[in-house]
Amino acid sequence: MPKISGVFGLEPEQAVAFLRQKKMLAGKVDKKQLYQSALARATTISQMSSLEMTKDIYQSLEDAMREGKSFQQWKKELVSEFERKGWVYGHDKKISRGIDGKLLADPKTGEHFGTPRRLNTIYRVNMQTAYAAGRYQRMMENIDARPYWQYSAVGDERTRPAHLGLNGRIYRYDDPFWTTFYPPNGFNCRCTVIALDERNLKRKGIESVGSSDGLLQQVKRAKDKQGNQEETVGFTLADGRVLVTDKGFDYNVGRLTYKPNLDLYPEKLAYQFAKAEMSGAEFKLKFAQVGQQIVQFKQDLGGEGKLSAEQMVAVRDNLTMNFKFAAGRLSEGTQRLIDSKTATVWLSDDTLIKQFNSREGQDFGVEMYADLPVVVFQPDHILQTKEHTDRFIFIKDGLAVVFKRLNIEKEIFLLSFRKISKKELRKLMEKENVLR
Repeated sequence: MPKISGVFGLEPEQAVAFLRQKKMLAGKVDKKQLYQSALARATTISQMSSLEMTKDIYQSLEDAMREGKSFQQWKKELVSEFERKGWVYGHDKKISRGIDGKLLADPKTGEHFGTPRRLNTIYRVNMQTAYAAGRYQRMMENIDARPYWQYSAVGDERTRPAHLGLNGRIYRYDDPFWTTFYPPNGFNCRCTVIALDERNLKRKGIESVGSSDGLLQQVKRAKDKQGNQEETVGFTLADGRVLVTDKGFDYNVGRLTYKPNLDLYPEKLAYQFAKAEMSGAEFKLKFAQVGQQIVQFKQDLGGEGKLSAEQMVAVRDNLTMNFKFAAGRLSEGTQRLIDSKTATVWLSDDTLIKQFNSREGQDFGVEMYADLPVVVFQPDHILQTKEHTDRFIFIKDGLAVVFKRLNIEKEIFLLSFRKISKKELRKLMEKENVLR
């Protein structure tokens, strides 16, 4: 069995960071919250609710990735650690006389985990997704040189038909296709993405790269054993067939950890990046998906109008995928004015969900977000709230942005983006601390 470093190349720091993130999440949230959240599919192990065991597995995966351990070495050391903690309670010789026959359970709860054979799937899926997340980060850092991405399937007898149907598709990095179909798209998926430049396209005889607009559609999967039917995004082929990912893989794992640090770029270049982000196809797709899902959720509840606080908790737990968009960049002058060491303003999909509910019935569509980076970069008025000194209000051309500065994490997150009247502006300037 080759070592991880031999399979994935040199140690990918982003991949290690991805595994570390999952281990930390598993350690700091309670079980109820974890299983209610859509993010659980990225932080839990199937049929295993022991957060302590989950955390240990992800810690060991992080170490294995960093140290280049083989699968067999990783499994042997992990099972030894399980034995030390009393999580090995017997041996089933019918399964194996060796390590794979050992039976694992949480001594605190009695929860039966199975045998180490399951670790093979856990190992491969997590190494696979960690590698994909790291590769996404590196490709995003090089989009100026190679902005076109090509889906590449292995194409042998083990390649799934759905994955083979996507082979060779070329779209820009910001095409909504990659929001759903950036690999891995299933357990043990071996597909990858190849970054291309203009010269590569010419060699392939491609004059221009198309768009996936019109090819992506909301579809429903087949019902599971409990009768539940999950919605997902499908890709339509020329012959009418609609391809979907395996269940639980219809999201871009790289996007979960990608953070374009606009602080590292000249302010005007970063400002242009934020404008492209907020008017890009990926953001528009996410905006549409959140809107459709909230409408569906309301229909399921049989109600109309704004959701209650309790209902919003359920909606956010089910829809939030930890996506973040670089919504704006503070100018250097604004940074000094509000005493901020960081300049990037983030818009999370969780905030987007809350905005849909608070703006019920208002004319505030996705096109308004194209102006968000302008308000952040060139505000006419800057106010600091008296009640919360870490919150600021930026106002320009009848639009208001409210964001919170997180001193500990050194990040700025958008809390609200809305229209504002002249009358309300006057009241705010009388009520809050006016910095500009």
